[in-house]
Parts: sequence; C-alpha cells; structure tokens
Amino acid sequence: MRTLLRLILLVVLVLGAVWLVRNMGLGPERVNAEGALKGAAAQVEKAVSDIDLKAIADELKQTGRVIRRKAGQAARKIEDATEDGRTTAAIKARLALDPTLSALDISVDTTDGRVTLAGKVSSPEDVARAMQIALEQENVTEVVSTLQVSAHREGGSAPKS
Repeated sequence: MRTLLRLILLVVLVLGAVWLVRNMGLGPERVNAEGALKGAAAQVEKAVSDIDLKAIADELKQTGRVIRRKAGQAARKIEDATEDGRTTAAIKARLALDPTLSALDISVDTTDGRVTLAGKVSSPEDVARAMQIALEQENVTEVVSTLQVSAHREGGSAPKS
C-alpha cells in the first residue's frame, strides 16, 4: 500500500514539474533565446568597454572619425531583433492553425514591426485572411503582402497569361 501511495505521489510531482516548465516559459526555446541574448549582450559590452587610445588613434587615421555606442543601445537593438523573431513565429503559428491557409506556402519576414508575407494562396480572400492574421499581432505596425493567387481554381480553367 505504501509503495502504491509513493508511486502516485511521484507521478503527481513529475506531472506538476512538467506543467510548471511549460506554463512558466522555461521551455528549451526560451532558455536558448535568453542565453543567446545574454551572450550577445556580454560580447557587446566587452567590446564597448575595451576603448583604448591606440585603437582610437588608428580609427581616426583610417576613417577620420571615431564612433562608440553604449552597450544599452546595442542591447536594445538585439532585443528588437528577437522581438521580430517572436512576431514572425507567432504569425507562422497562427497561419498553421488556420484551416483555410497553408503555412508551408506562406513565408513571413518581420523587420522593425513591418511584416512581409510572400508565397502562394488559392484566393484573394486567403490574401486578406493572411494579412488580417499578421495585423492582429501586437508589435506589427505594417503588413506588406506579395502573396500570389495560384493559377488553378476549383471548377474552372486556369487563366491564360
């Protein structure tokens, strides 16, 4: 009886741990992204902190100017780039869940909140639906669609070009 009780308790603890990992955002994707962000920020900070007179003199001779940026500005740019990646992933996920669209036929690219959709769809309504899905994302400021309506249509002949 004690063994069965211990086994049940162990199963409940394992299921609770799995639930926490999934719902608290500690999955492998988030850990990898956070690690990459921290590593890149550390590299930028180290590069900026290594300001020495010889490097400044050399740069001044070669280019006629010296430019240095604060690590905070560089880190913000890295954060913006990861935000664009998260936005692209969210749009692709929504496209994959939509029963009328094929996420495999639509490519999504996000830069500074501007989303570009490219690929093929089967109707103008699908173009509108894909654009609507992209515009529903929080960080999207503009959507550019270069989606092409495929030539074959149900029940009809292909238009001649």
